[in-house]
Amino acid sequence: MKNNWTEQDLRLLARQAEDVFEDVGLTKLPAQQPASHEEDGMHLDYQLRGGQVQCVLRRFFQTQEGTWGLRMTAPLAGSVLPEDRMGARERELCREALNHDFVTGVYNRRYCETVFCTQLDTWADEHRGAALALVELDGYAEQPVPEQLACFVANQWKKLYDTPGVQVVCRVEEHRFLIGCADKTCAQLQQELCAAYAAMPHECVLCGGMLRRLPFTLTAACAGTEEIRGKNWAALYGLCVRRLEAALAAGGDQVYQGE
Repeated sequence: MKNNWTEQDLRLLARQAEDVFEDVGLTKLPAQQPASHEEDGMHLDYQLRGGQVQCVLRRFFQTQEGTWGLRMTAPLAGSVLPEDRMGARERELCREALNHDFVTGVYNRRYCETVFCTQLDTWADEHRGAALALVELDGYAEQPVPEQLACFVANQWKKLYDTPGVQVVCRVEEHRFLIGCADKTCAQLQQELCAAYAAMPHECVLCGGMLRRLPFTLTAACAGTEEIRGKNWAALYGLCVRRLEAALAAGGDQVYQGE
């Protein structure tokens, strides 16, 4: 697009744009207004006005006289915003994508803090116990390929604890996973984790270039709803965090077994 715009050039462009767009506005921005825009970028937006969806294009120009903003508006067919045109299945897929970790494919922290918390309340109302575990990937930041290792570890736990409505695996931080289970006590989940950790491979086969094995260790801690009063997600999660921190302080590479 042309550089070295003048005010005369911009007014001519605005008049020509009136042949295409329903509404065109050219405005000189105040000198004190911060230049947070990009001169060569065209900004697209959709607005709903009077039951009509409008496409709004904005572009900013820098001239010797100052900064100018050009706004061009045209109507679109229909009276529904693009994001509102999705069908039920599209909305469901969109929600699922927002609830999953992009790298590992397991549920993410958003799911944990919304859907899973609600599920805990439901289990409590049904007089069902529940337990959760936090699993830390030791030395995550020092790993040569941390994301690949996170995928491998996520898959190991997903094989064991991915049962809709009963068991779930979430990646709550880059280096930390949460496992949530219904109808289990802290002691039961702790025993399962000990057996699972002992049985799972402690090396990840790296892809790309020459194949090699990358050793890793995990640290985990559990907590159960039988250890707290009422439906208190913060207390349950906090108890699990404190136990995990104690296990890490003791050297890691273990499932917390208590004081």
